[in-house]
Amino acid sequence: MSKLFASLRPKHLFLVVSLVTVLLALLISSFVYTSAHAAAPKLSVQFTCAQAVNHRSGEVCVHTQDRAALTIKVRYCTGYYATSKSLKGTQDADARGNHNWSWVPDTKCKGAATAYVTETYNRHTLSVSKSFSVK
Repeated sequence: MSKLFASLRPKHLFLVVSLVTVLLALLISSFVYTSAHAAAPKLSVQFTCAQAVNHRSGEVCVHTQDRAALTIKVRYCTGYYATSKSLKGTQDADARGNHNWSWVPDTKCKGAATAYVTETYNRHTLSVSKSFSVK
């Protein structure tokens, strides 16, 4: 093997080393790319409760990934969204993947409402919705 490299001119030796380096770089990059994409989490959000009584109480509960970042919007049958501070901002699911939002509904109509929940986990996002009734 050493005779083979000894017989190569410096220009040819440089080309061989460059080719081997490029092939190794391609091999490593394909491994890193495959590992990164294989690790993408499968997101899911299941509603475990959604109920409200106007001017008394409202609650939306979800089960998802542990420690996932969650946001919620609640839209009433008037087309307006709930404005309660407890529904604003990003909140995290607990270590078991559960989270509950509670608020006092204040709407001019009783009937259909929709909860929109967005989960963000490891830079991936899933948005789901659940219809429920305000009594």
